[in-house]
Amino acid sequence: MRHYHDQVAYCDRTGVSTLCGNDDRRSGRNQPGTRRRRRRYTGEPGRQETKGSGSETVCFNQSFTEAVVCASAPHQVQFKLTAVAHNVRDAAGNSCGVTSVSSALTDAAVAVYAAKFPNRTNVHRTNVSTTTSFDPKTGSGTASFRQYLGGSCIGAGFDSTGAVLTLTGTQSFMVSDSGNRIKWILTSSSAVAGAFDSDVMTGLMFSSTSIRQSD
Repeated sequence: MRHYHDQVAYCDRTGVSTLCGNDDRRSGRNQPGTRRRRRRYTGEPGRQETKGSGSETVCFNQSFTEAVVCASAPHQVQFKLTAVAHNVRDAAGNSCGVTSVSSALTDAAVAVYAAKFPNRTNVHRTNVSTTTSFDPKTGSGTASFRQYLGGSCIGAGFDSTGAVLTLTGTQSFMVSDSGNRIKWILTSSSAVAGAFDSDVMTGLMFSSTSIRQSD
């Protein structure tokens, strides 16, 4: 069973007007108040820590020997998810980091499936994220992400040597605290064929908060 979360949201704090509002130098509004107002909505680049939680349902055959298509599965088991991610984000809205995801039966599922899933499961994935839109008036935006088994981060960049793509998806986000806090919600996810069959999982929900760490 594969898990695939951390999907941190990001926004551009460069002078690109389509993402972060007008550049102060070009607009002639090179005033301290204007700059502070622009930075309020832009996620600060640097190191971030993200913590989140959610749930998913995975479908199994009668003997629990393999995951099967949910439409015909005799067992649909719900798991609660928690995740901690450490990543580096750059000023262009790119990010790379490693996520540790832990899964365990939900309270309702324990009564039925505790004997089959007695232990908490922990996995690690490399996540790469890029901002796709940002509204400086509201501080909200969207981002896309890719999740890999393997590979490595070089700052906010990603070295795909030996990596296997397992998941792609999108997320929405809201920036606050002068760009130091980003709250996001997973809006879609798609498992990569051969890596994990999306038909064996349903009801994936996840939300998280990223906090910028001191350098």
